[in-house]
Amino acid sequence: MPAKAKLSGSDLPINIGKKTRGKTSRANFAPNDAAQGMLPEITDIIANLKVMHVMIPETTEVSEYLQAHSDLSHLILPICSKLMKTFPADATLSLEVYRDPEIHDEYLTLCFRKNEYEEKILDSIDEAMAEFEPILGSVSGWLLVTTDFLLPK
Repeated sequence: MPAKAKLSGSDLPINIGKKTRGKTSRANFAPNDAAQGMLPEITDIIANLKVMHVMIPETTEVSEYLQAHSDLSHLILPICSKLMKTFPADATLSLEVYRDPEIHDEYLTLCFRKNEYEEKILDSIDEAMAEFEPILGSVSGWLLVTTDFLLPK
């Protein structure tokens, strides 16, 4: 039986799923304008994600992360496209940089939200991501694809 999503006051995602690499490093980013110094391809990726209706609450942070991990950046559009084809129209995707408050760790989180969650939603996400796992294991940076079981914003 489908479970109804519940509203929550927490803004922190529940990190359910697998990190794609065993090691990460935190890039030291100097504050700057997102468009200034960005590779044109990163700007194009961000623009295409917005056209696909992927929410990016902090565009500058995501752009800087993708700039620092350009090999990962080339996978973002195909991954989002696959997830949008796999899941119904009521689903939304949100791309954010997660920063662990306790340790020096950061990674991209692609958070999947929908109005009703099937019992096996995490298995469905894993199945959709299976074709990308081999290559994700060899790129710099991390991408966590998961859900926080909240309603779409």
